[in-house]
Amino acid sequence: MTTHPSPSDAGPNWSKVELGPELPLAVFASTERWHSERIGALALYCSDGRWGEACDEFCHKHLLIPRYDRWAVPGGPAWLASRDDEQGFCQAAREQLDFLVKFHELEQVVLITHYACAYYGHRLQKSPQECLPVQTADVHTAANTLRSWYPSMRVETYLAMRSGNCLSFHGLNQQVNPVPRPGKDGTASTTTSPGKGKSRRQV
Repeated sequence: MTTHPSPSDAGPNWSKVELGPELPLAVFASTERWHSERIGALALYCSDGRWGEACDEFCHKHLLIPRYDRWAVPGGPAWLASRDDEQGFCQAAREQLDFLVKFHELEQVVLITHYACAYYGHRLQKSPQECLPVQTADVHTAANTLRSWYPSMRVETYLAMRSGNCLSFHGLNQQVNPVPRPGKDGTASTTTSPGKGKSRRQV
């Protein structure tokens, strides 16, 4: 018995694709379909592409915000925690966010800073572990800045960590140890709590 794919499973119906007089034929057709509804959420994180897939997975599977707005810039939330000599960053961020809040109807912003961020390593000239306290402070400053600009905005803050090739995300609303003991490969390691014999991950 021959089966035919349902309309939802079929590929693009090219007979209905209108090509303008100067538009060339498509070189690729996405399997994703257009969804017109907005999610009302934005994630701000570093532009380091090695973390991009993990950030997508975290936002999709844990935070449950599919098709969220993405804002990827070097240092991520650092743009909202600029020093006095970097106020241009903050002003540029405010202008873009004002637009997105109004026209993309944002109600939630997720701030993610990641371990061993090159932006902080260059700026501070310190090791990844030594940069973490500044990154954590910047994320909290960025969150407070957003809440002052948009009082009804829901803001969440996270630290993305790496241990070997394993990536994890940790909420920054709770107190964490900002300086982990470096492992052999320079990534975060685990220590044993005195008298308990249980491994405790430091972030």
